Amino acid sequence: MNWLNNITWRNRYTRLTQWEYWPIFTFYGPLFFYYIFLAIRARHPFFMTATNPGIFTGGTGMESKYETIMMLPEALRPKTVLAEVGEDFDQIRNKMDAEGLTYPVIAKPDIGYRGLLVKKIKNDTDLKAYLEQFPLDFLIQEYIALSREAGVHFHRFPGQEKGKITSVTLKKYLSVTGDGSSTVMELVKNSDRALLQIDRLKASYGTLLETVPGLGEAVPLGTIGNHSKGTTFINGNDMIDEEMEVTYTKIVDQLNGIHFCRFDLKCEAFEDLKTGHGIKVIEINGIGAEPTHIYDPKHISFLGAISTIGRHWTIIWKLASINHRHGVPYFGIAKMIKTLLEHRRYIKNINRINDLLTQEGTT
Repeated sequence: MNWLNNITWRNRYTRLTQWEYWPIFTFYGPLFFYYIFLAIRARHPFFMTATNPGIFTGGTGMESKYETIMMLPEALRPKTVLAEVGEDFDQIRNKMDAEGLTYPVIAKPDIGYRGLLVKKIKNDTDLKAYLEQFPLDFLIQEYIALSREAGVHFHRFPGQEKGKITSVTLKKYLSVTGDGSSTVMELVKNSDRALLQIDRLKASYGTLLETVPGLGEAVPLGTIGNHSKGTTFINGNDMIDEEMEVTYTKIVDQLNGIHFCRFDLKCEAFEDLKTGHGIKVIEINGIGAEPTHIYDPKHISFLGAISTIGRHWTIIWKLASINHRHGVPYFGIAKMIKTLLEHRRYIKNINRINDLLTQEGTT
């Protein structure tokens, strides 16, 4: 058998030859010595924790997504409740009813990691079963039916009237396009990006995969804008202008202690990103947020991606240094090490569960 016809080997080949799928250390390993340089200049190994005093550890990924999203006014965020570990399902439903949450909803870990374990839930039975699988706190969030999803990376130095946008990512959900004769499954097998999702697609779409879409007919295979779900990230930096920066400055004006963040949001049209008209922010990420336009497979090189991350680290260092001079403390070394070790165990657990569910085809 030609190895390129074997799904396992094809997926391995895709992950090896397309750098957007490379392991995280391949991006951050080359920047290790630059991080050490910045830490020496700041005279503290965890200088970055002073960047956003309004978020736990500045937003390194160990913060509660519930606490950050609830900083926004109601008009800008989805209806959201926190389902805590061990909480009775009836209590969770009472919270949902009080908030006005109806199905479908999005369930995701309160302390998240690259979109893992994020799932669209359609009813009580599925939600209860999903929550019972994990010893984790979960956000139950209103499903926002707006058709476009994006990420906007913003920072503002203390004392500045207007902030700056350094990254705009336009997200294209996973889909295949019919040729008039192939089944959806055959189209999936002809798409490197879709083939990486084949186990999940088999579990989620069932008989749809055996249908034959018409010539040019687009078949959506996802509505969650995470790279791990097959979403394509597109560089939208050409949209950045003063109007857009004023829009997000006004949003950040309402957030206490946030200077550097990425807004993950939904809108009806990408042009709405400039004015903020009708947008819904589904997540706020702090210093751990990547400028995700770097994962555009057509317009950004691997070295260009590393360079962009380095420039963002420089901004983090500058912000942290300014804040520290104005009295914002760095996170204690011993406390940070303990927190990092706990987070490492947490992430290993999430990866273990995700791998198990992927094998079962239920994520």
